[in-house]
Amino acid sequence: MYVIFSDKSLSKIEKDRIWVILILSFFVIFFWGAFEQAGNSLSVFAKDQTERRISWLNFTVPPSWFQSLNSAFVVLFAPMFAAIWIFLGKRKAEPNSPTKMALGLFLLAVGYLVIAVGVDGLPADKKASMLLLTSMYALHTWGELCLSPIGLSLVNKLSPSVLARC
Repeated sequence: MYVIFSDKSLSKIEKDRIWVILILSFFVIFFWGAFEQAGNSLSVFAKDQTERRISWLNFTVPPSWFQSLNSAFVVLFAPMFAAIWIFLGKRKAEPNSPTKMALGLFLLAVGYLVIAVGVDGLPADKKASMLLLTSMYALHTWGELCLSPIGLSLVNKLSPSVLARC
């Protein structure tokens, strides 16, 4: 980092933009750390603490199937989020990139809150509903759709062109 900020070819504005990237990156680390629990903690939750039996089909949903929810939700909801940003942009009401990213973090937190509230007071011999886990995955995906493409675009816009050669 010292090398970047001591680079004489960068203007003050470019250095300030790098600071913005670093600050946003700090928060993004927490998003991805919590989001990626889907591959471990949430898989264990699906396996051990989620009622996966669909009695009328005489079928038990494998815990691994919950892993596919994010991909399905991205395909399903990405056009909706794009339409929302376009709609708001035409009305000069589109939130700025840091606000969208904060919304992504908020949606991630709400997803975990859904699970926490849903299992609060649940007797030890009862399991959580698949609807809780599915809702959490939907909220996490919505958070990802607010944070990931917006963050990538923002880094592209803020990065000094002189660093592209590195």
